[in-house]
Amino acid sequence: MKIQSVSNYITAPQFTANTESGKPDKKVIPENIEEKNKGYSGKQLSGAVVAAALSAAVLGGAVMHGKGQKVIRQLTSENSELQRSTSILQESIDDGVRQIEKLSTANKSLVNDNNSLKKINKELQDEIQKAKDKLQDLFEGDIAPKNVRDAIYNKYKTEINKGKLSYDVETPPISGRTMPTVYEDAIELPTVSGTTNRIGMRDLDIPEVSADGRFEYKLPTSAEMQITHMQSKDFKPVKNQLTNITESYADSVQWNNDKIARDVMQNFYDGHGQTLDGIQMTFEPVANGKYKVRIKGDSTYTVDKAVYIGESTKRDNAKAAGNYGEGLKMSVLKLLKDCGADEVKIGSDNWKLTYNLQKGDLSDKRVLAYSLDKVDKFNGNYIEFETSDKNLLETFRKTINRFYHSNNTHFRCPDFENDLIGVKLLKSGDKGGLYIAGQRFEYDNDFDGLNDIVVFIKEKPPVDILDPSRDRTSLNSNQLEKIAEWLARESRMPQEDKAKLLKALEPYWDKKSFSDDSPVDAFLTRFLLYAGGDFKGDLHIKFPSNYVAYSQSSNDVVRELRKNGYRVCKDYFSKLGMQTIHDLMGDARTHEIVIPDANQTKKILILKEALNNLSNSLKGKHFDPEELDAKIYLFSNKGNKDKKLYSDTMAEAIIDRGTSKGFWIDRDFLDSNNLSEVLETALHELSHKAGGDETAEFSYKLTDVNRDVITQILTDVQTRNKLQALNKLWDEISSNNIVSSAA
Repeated sequence: MKIQSVSNYITAPQFTANTESGKPDKKVIPENIEEKNKGYSGKQLSGAVVAAALSAAVLGGAVMHGKGQKVIRQLTSENSELQRSTSILQESIDDGVRQIEKLSTANKSLVNDNNSLKKINKELQDEIQKAKDKLQDLFEGDIAPKNVRDAIYNKYKTEINKGKLSYDVETPPISGRTMPTVYEDAIELPTVSGTTNRIGMRDLDIPEVSADGRFEYKLPTSAEMQITHMQSKDFKPVKNQLTNITESYADSVQWNNDKIARDVMQNFYDGHGQTLDGIQMTFEPVANGKYKVRIKGDSTYTVDKAVYIGESTKRDNAKAAGNYGEGLKMSVLKLLKDCGADEVKIGSDNWKLTYNLQKGDLSDKRVLAYSLDKVDKFNGNYIEFETSDKNLLETFRKTINRFYHSNNTHFRCPDFENDLIGVKLLKSGDKGGLYIAGQRFEYDNDFDGLNDIVVFIKEKPPVDILDPSRDRTSLNSNQLEKIAEWLARESRMPQEDKAKLLKALEPYWDKKSFSDDSPVDAFLTRFLLYAGGDFKGDLHIKFPSNYVAYSQSSNDVVRELRKNGYRVCKDYFSKLGMQTIHDLMGDARTHEIVIPDANQTKKILILKEALNNLSNSLKGKHFDPEELDAKIYLFSNKGNKDKKLYSDTMAEAIIDRGTSKGFWIDRDFLDSNNLSEVLETALHELSHKAGGDETAEFSYKLTDVNRDVITQILTDVQTRNKLQALNKLWDEISSNNIVSSAA
């Protein structure tokens, strides 16, 4: 704070107004104001801003304008409606007028209160000035006997000349620390993480595709399989039925072999109850350098699901990988156009469907066509085609582990799992994956795009979070963050589960530079943001005391904290109740330190001794012993660092969580002012533990302190004699400074 004149000590407490209710939000004005001022004491003082009149005018104008516009819009309506609207308008206007009258009355009251507070403020300023003048008179008095006076003076002179400051003048305490918010509903951070779910899973021994393209493999069956069987329907066979899907429509999606294999396999996955268990895959070389592919499952479905786009058994099943039935048709089209297939056969139950490309009736372009035949009824379904692309064979083989099955070890013993999500941390460098409804999705155009971790979302998120369109293109950071937001908001996920999920992700808690953030870091950050308080989240956790959430700090501070055993975590952990670096460390130093010379050191020692002599009136009632043993630091308001912001500042308190840790004092102010002025400044800065210059709490604290100090000096002869001796020694040091400067 700045000390230039008495007016800087006290400023009128401000008012605030509650314009929503139309009533002033007053705080209590001290009772017995005049009596309290005379005694240099008071109760907490506050009030509300004199803005009520303006608020009333705005409120009234808004009511009149809004209803007036409504009347204009109704002028052409029936007369009865016009009369009704006019009546409503009049009621609103009357209500607005009443509100204005109420607020006007409140405003007059606030103006009167403000005038009273200004009067109180002026009286407090006068009292402080009187206290300063009184201190000056007492210090300059000399009523002690000469032998007593000389003995005290000589004793202090010897002590001060030999004395040293007991603290490091180059390392001022850090101030501004705040207490982190303590939430009554905070839950304990889980201490144990990890599950034994599906512990019996073992990696499948899937053979390689042979050099000539041969491959045969059937996934083991399991009790997890839930085979779908749809009731048979009668139909008429069809020959060479042209669709309206042209060959070029295949170019409307950017599908490679990975996506073709994915959408072919997802139909078998869903048909077996969201597992690939029991699926059989066979490749064999055929004529013309092609390879015959046949994939078989045990489920059955009706032919319309294989023909019509928009028909699917899975649209209302949140745990199914498919959605609109588009994927299978698009896969067929891509196989025919881009993979060398002449026809694609699909069969189930009592039907067989053969797709191919034929010249259309309306243009020279080829269109997708199909023939539908009846067959002997059988349990199961298959897809069969020939391809010239040997790489597609390897892609189908890899796709086995891109879906859930009872031996996909990505799902074995996750670190966290509930009905919505599972998370499994892998060894550094291991390839992980992101699964949604049991199907692995690309992240950053890579099916192995999540390194070191597996995340599996057990159902399809809502459409506004993730669009389940046929493209299902590679996910990006923004989509992953939206999934995290959805989970953080999801009411089906208990708070305890959210805490367990965070615990499982603890290796990702650490604050990193933005450039080093992984996809999981982005996921975690968004989850924290929406699970905590800013977006109506109510997850609060009791974190270990050595965990701190990052707040704006230098790299040196972060390194020092980590060196001393602190875990510096991501910013948004503060939303869940973790203390921040600022809570722990406070503000950075604000002034450039000036090392006191010999005479300045002596003056600081004199000032500290003066405070010590006043401890009878100050200790316990106003300050703790540690606060009275004030640590005083020098700065220069003309220095390069401080002249821009602190050119008028003579002293500044160092307050930490309502406790005085000492104060700064300008070098020139210390050099040029008398002891009473500097002592009063010291009392002023120590009193800031009660609040800032603008607060009533500070104003009354300072008047109380001054009152008790003056009372002690007046009634205690020994105190008075000691302070007068210190004052004499102070003046001699100041005179020596003047002589030294002149020389």
